[in-house]
Amino acid sequence: MYPEGAAALALSGWYRLRVLLILVFATVSYADGPILAQKTVQLRMIEVNEPGGQILSYRHLAGSTEVHMQGTRLAPDAQVKLKIGSRPGFVEMDINRGGISGLKPAYLLGKDFLTYVLWAVSVDGKASNLGEITFEGDRPVPVNVTTPYQTFWLMVTAEPNYAVVDPSPQVVLYSVKQVSMSEGAALPIKGDLFFFTHYAAYETAPGGAPDSIPNQLRQARKAVELASRSGVLAGDGKSNTTLKEAAHAHEALTQAKAFLARSEAAYTKDPRDQAVVQFARTSAQSAENARALAMGAVGGVLVRQLESDLAQVRDELTKLKMTETVRGASAPATKIEPEPARTAAPPLLKQPALWFAVAGWAVAAALLFRRRSI
Repeated sequence: MYPEGAAALALSGWYRLRVLLILVFATVSYADGPILAQKTVQLRMIEVNEPGGQILSYRHLAGSTEVHMQGTRLAPDAQVKLKIGSRPGFVEMDINRGGISGLKPAYLLGKDFLTYVLWAVSVDGKASNLGEITFEGDRPVPVNVTTPYQTFWLMVTAEPNYAVVDPSPQVVLYSVKQVSMSEGAALPIKGDLFFFTHYAAYETAPGGAPDSIPNQLRQARKAVELASRSGVLAGDGKSNTTLKEAAHAHEALTQAKAFLARSEAAYTKDPRDQAVVQFARTSAQSAENARALAMGAVGGVLVRQLESDLAQVRDELTKLKMTETVRGASAPATKIEPEPARTAAPPLLKQPALWFAVAGWAVAAALLFRRRSI
């Protein structure tokens, strides 16, 4: 016999086990269903298995040192030369004119790709967007950026817009071992080149040559398109907006659409108006804010959604248990009759989609906490 407290604990543990078994069954049975396709987001680790890759630690307040980046299999002719030096509180990177060569248009890597972004990646795989690599015609524009990291490796990826929070898997350049052995040279750090991302699903079939529409406006259109079908923003728009993160995601997407409309209107009136670029870049940034919140790349929408769904599951199980207890107590003691047909199923049982959603959030939450560390 269990003491009263132990019995309650055992009962609670049994219900938790029952919920977990249901979630596992739902995940296995419905992993390819449309609901999980909209709701779940897998945090993926991308490894850059290229020769000569190097993580570098830059000497504090040392002079600039030259660092090279070379192309991956996606861009074998691409090269970058840049100067990197440590400053008080940050590390500065400078790519001079002519420092980028062999980089072909991003649309050749997929219909979703419209530009390139430079990233600093820490030793634990966290990528930080340093800025866009832009072009004047066919010539890349010089880049001067900073990062608070002291130890990192660099990469360039093809992206749908300049404001992405997580990198795509389309890595075209990565930093390699230093040739210089001068006193100010960076210290090599042993480790694999890898990064984590929520954004792994892109269209990689080559796109056509761009039209005369400004690239910034095309980036804004693509950013709004991607955000609109991401995470809690996907589907019919009836997702749980009681969660603060989900509500913010919807607000950001609404703002992105409004600025995109202003950019489109400015372009229609005068294609050379600077407002076209201004409103387009604001739209892309807002859309990426929305997508990052919706996909769990920032904030805690996935964890909060999982907690909310699990709380609802517990409530429904408690109501079901109470219903069964009352039915058992009110049954005649001398006559056993067949259980009357239920006229209304408990709310949870009428919503199988909820089970699939809970399963998705459980998988996503588990993946969020499986990040690698040094």
